[in-house]
Order: sequence, then structure tokens, then C-alpha cells
Amino acid sequence: MRLGRTGGGSRPGRKPIRFLFIFCALLAACSLLSSAADIPCVWTSVDKIVAVGDLHGDYDNFVLILKSTGLVDDALHWTGGRTHLVQTGDILDRGTRARDILDLLMRLETEAPKAGGMVHVLLGNHEEMNIDGIVLDYADYVTLEQFVSFLPDDFRKAREKEYLAGLTAAERAAVEKRGLDLASDRALRLFWTNVKKGDAAGRAYISGFNTVYGRWLLQKNAVIKINDIVFAHAGISPKYSHWKLRDINATLRSELEFFRGRMLNPQAIAKPFHPQIVYDAEGPLWYRGLAFENEGSSQKDVDRLLNSLGARAIVVGHSYVRADGNSPVISQDVESVSRFHNRVFVIDTGISRVYGGVPSALIVSEGRFSLWLPAAETGTKAAVIASPEAMAPSSLDGDEFLQAAAVVNVEKGTVAGRMDPWKVTLRHGGTTRKALFKYIDRRRPDILPESYRYELAAYALSRGLGLSIVPPVVEREIEGRPGSLQIFVENPLKEGERKERRIEPPHPDAFARDMADVKVFASLAGDVCTNDEDTLINRNEWNVYRVDFAQAFEVGDGNGRGCEISQCSRRLFQALLDWDEEGMKALLAPYLNDEEWRALDARRDTLVRAIKGRIKARGEHAVLL
Repeated sequence: MRLGRTGGGSRPGRKPIRFLFIFCALLAACSLLSSAADIPCVWTSVDKIVAVGDLHGDYDNFVLILKSTGLVDDALHWTGGRTHLVQTGDILDRGTRARDILDLLMRLETEAPKAGGMVHVLLGNHEEMNIDGIVLDYADYVTLEQFVSFLPDDFRKAREKEYLAGLTAAERAAVEKRGLDLASDRALRLFWTNVKKGDAAGRAYISGFNTVYGRWLLQKNAVIKINDIVFAHAGISPKYSHWKLRDINATLRSELEFFRGRMLNPQAIAKPFHPQIVYDAEGPLWYRGLAFENEGSSQKDVDRLLNSLGARAIVVGHSYVRADGNSPVISQDVESVSRFHNRVFVIDTGISRVYGGVPSALIVSEGRFSLWLPAAETGTKAAVIASPEAMAPSSLDGDEFLQAAAVVNVEKGTVAGRMDPWKVTLRHGGTTRKALFKYIDRRRPDILPESYRYELAAYALSRGLGLSIVPPVVEREIEGRPGSLQIFVENPLKEGERKERRIEPPHPDAFARDMADVKVFASLAGDVCTNDEDTLINRNEWNVYRVDFAQAFEVGDGNGRGCEISQCSRRLFQALLDWDEEGMKALLAPYLNDEEWRALDARRDTLVRAIKGRIKARGEHAVLL
């Protein structure tokens, strides 16, 4: 959907207006070129620099980096003193909280100078793609959360009103009680998925983004120099090595301003525009040579580049760092992100969870380079990032991938179990994932109840409670059979294997909390709550998941097959206390019959009484984690 990429033809009686608009646009462009040249892009005598690579919507990991490197306090106010923070672009896309990151940076940008510091936000190719609108041509870039967050308020509220009008009275009451939450409301996600496909919504998104955030970004640089170090999103190629940095920045900004103006008024200018830098593969937003060229044969070229720039090193993002051709290994040693004898530093370490979620920051202090990683605090010698192709989508994005991806291969008879599950290979937008498809549908009162619908119910229950215990699963038809399609937990470790091998978690308290919640959740769902074979741990992040609920949702009394609950997280206990009976019933109605629902609701009451009893006997701190 290339919104506004081509203008309309001339209309009778409109030529004077069109000429006036073009004249004003040219004046604005000339003004921008003049003001753009006045925006500083070189600083000297800076004692400390903290550089952070591609964030792709991961607000939490960005906050972790800022706090851990001493740049902000717990209230997220600047405490970095005279430090210069450099974010090398690609704040947007793939993740869910890009707007929160931008809002935080906009505030820190005003706070840092008061303490003698500075915040530099560089333009990346994903910022460019959102400004000029082509980002919507790429199905996997703009998540629903990002899409909705940048919509103009009037457009978003009108669509939300449509959504509420389509609900039953009970559904509407439940939504009004809990609020419109994309993370937990599958129906709302489906609604916005359909809205997002429309041209009108696409235009609204680009307009909403450009009105505030696009305008702010157009006051930023693509390339800067601090002391004797150059920072750019993708890098500087030989083609631009003799350009002045101010000219690169001014030209790029003027080109983006043209696109921004045309996106805000798509029919205003019909004449094609041929930018010089914006889409250039050798330009500072797209170049990958510094990350991938052979170090032996290209060392002299890099030396000449830096000599031309008057710099001793260049720091770039954009290219996901890999120690080999497959899975990159990032260690506390700064050498893991350096190339060409410490003259090039590639700091895109897959910070966002969509790539593996390894936060990092390059620190330059008194001329010396060091690398901050969480491993430096935990004592772990190295953090391993799985390649993007190997990572399963996050729980927030998995539904969309499972629904949209093409089935490229189906393996039958390779997975044990009465459900006869199929192992399915899915591909969408260059991303390949494995998933499990179940189609058996023997629901109660069958004597041997086992159904894919109970898998869907477990996922709906998990999301309804605000949990991510159950990996994403959707209802889909494969080879003419309806069933449940669930994403694989990548690089899994079974809890039984972990116990047998005596593998200790890196964060014992968090792991204990997650395991307690898995037990409570399985009990609530009427399944075996101590199933170590179906409790899976992602080895990369140590997230805990529970799979295989095909026989769950028993109809008898009790607490989930005789399970005794001793602990629970505060978050899950509060969700059980806030149990919205009507809302939950509506959420699970497509999958459970009345008897199954009543049993589930009764188990919730039993669990709450049991946890309250434990709290009374042992104390809140011993029970609630």
C-alpha cells in the first residue's frame, strides 16, 4: 500500500492553486535547507558517550540500558550529567512501544542540556520509511500496537466506537470494565487487523505519525561526530566520504521533508521527485559495507574513509551483529562488536525482543571503548543471541504471524500423541517458523475428551488474565481440516530435563515466580499442574511456557487434578481477584460448553480461597511472589 507515492493528474481550474502549493513547497524546502545547515552535527571535548543501537519498539530494554548506564533514575529523569547519549536510529517498527521510546527521548532531550549533557537521536531507515509512507508496503514492520498508537485521536476513537457498537451488551460491558486492551482482547486485535488493511487507515497512520513525530525527527541528523568518532545509522560509504557531514544531513532532511509534505497532502504535487540520498543503498541510512565487508581486503579502504572524515572510529547500527554467519555471540569484550582493528563498531546487537532481546550499549569514556551488557552485572561471561530466523515471534505478534503465514511444509506422524499433531513449517515476509497443528475435536461429553478447542481456550484464558504462559495459538484450516495452530517454543528446555541435569536459572526469583504461576494456571485450566514434560523453558531468555491443554478443562470439582497451591505471583493473584465473570465467559464461549465454564469458574473460587488461606497461615510475603 504505497500511500501518496504518486500524485493525481491536473484538474480544470486548479492550476493556480497547484502552482501556489508548489511555490510554497519550494520556499519551505529552501528554508529547510537553510535551517538544516544550521543544526549542529559536530561536538568536541565530550568526556563520556553512551551509544545505543537499533531498539525496534522495545521500550523495556531501552529503559534497562538507560538505568544501568546511569543515564536516568527510577522516575526516568536524566541523571547522566555531561554524558552524551547517542541513539543510532531504528526506534520504530517490529516491536510494540516505539511511541513510548520517542516520548521518553523527546523529554530527555530537554532535560540533559540542563545538566551539561546531550541526547542525539539519529535518523534510521525505519524512521525514513515511516516519514515517507513506504513502511506500510511491508506487512511485518508496523505492529498493531505501533499502528494504533500513532493514529490521530479522532480516527482511533471513531474506529473504537465502531468496535464497541458491534459487541453484545455483555461483551461491551466487559470491555468497558477492563478497557480496550490489544494485548488481551483477541477480538479487538482482529478488528484492528482488518482496519489496518484499509487505505484510509494507512493514510491516517502516516498523517498521525508525521504531524508530531515526523516533524520532530526532521530536526535530527543522520550522521554526527563527537570528538574524533563518527556516528551513523548504517555507515558512510566511499561515495559520501568526501561530503561534509552538514551537507549529508541537510540534503537528507530536505528530501524527507518533501516526502513528509506529500504524505500529508498526497494529491498536491504530481511531479515525480528523485531523491539523491534517501533510498541510496550506499547512503547513511542503508549502507552495510562496514558491517559485512571482508576485514582483510577492506582495511585500507576503511582507513582512507576515516582519514577523509577526520575520525579515528565510526559507530553504526542497522546490521544485526553476527560473530559467524549464523548465531552471533556478544560478550562483555568490546571486541565482539568491533571490526577493522577497533576502527568500526557495529552496535546492533538485537536489543529488541523480536531479535532475541540482548540489551547493550557502547560506552566511550576518556577515549576508551567498553561494552555494557546485562552479563556484566550477572557475572555471565557471554550472552548468546539466536538468529532472527530461529526466534519465535513474541506473544503479542504471534497471532498475526500464525494467521498470515503461508504453509510451506506439513510433516505428519513425526510427533507422538493421541492428537496426531502435524509439524508445520510457516513462512511470511521472509520469516520462517515451526508450528504444531492439532485437528482432533472430541469434546465433552465424549468419553475420551480431547480437542484442539481446549488449546484455543487455554490461550484465551492466559491472555484474558494478562499472562504469556501459553505460546500463541490460533484457529486455522490446513488441508481442509479446522484445528489449532501453535507456534513452537524455540530452543526449549523441558523442566524435567532441567531438574535432571540440575541446571540453575540465571534469575532464581523470577524463575520461581514463573513456575508458581504455571502451576496455578494449569490448576485453573483443569489440567495436570505438575507436568514437567509440557513445561518448557526458552533457553535464550528463560521464559517459562506451558503447552498441551488438549485434555484440559475438566468438569469435576476440586483444584485441578488434586494440585496443591503454595505460592503465586501478585499479578496473577490480583487477576484472579479481579475475575470478570461475564467477560471471561464471553471470551471462552467459542471453546467451552456451559458445564466446562462452570467448572472453570468454580476452580477460580477454590484457588482464591486456597491462596488466601496460605497467606493467612504463612504471611503474604511467603506466598505472593
